Amino acid sequence: MDIKYKINEVLKIWNPIGIKGKDLDNEYLRYVDEIIECVNTKKNLLGLIEDIEGNRIGFFYTSKKDRELVVDQILKIFNED
Repeated sequence: MDIKYKINEVLKIWNPIGIKGKDLDNEYLRYVDEIIECVNTKKNLLGLIEDIEGNRIGFFYTSKKDRELVVDQILKIFNED
């Protein structure tokens, strides 16, 4: 399974703004390449996830624990491949 697809699935489950329906499939795709680059260059993935939610989306809808779980799930994908 494609790594981009897997990361998007994690983001869809996280879904901090509660998108529903068909729009959910594409809502978080814009962040996938940046997440891949962040992990590949060993930058702070939690910082990126927090920037995405807090600054780009505009508000922290989820807890820090939820964001840490997203990071763990994404890093697990990279460890599988």
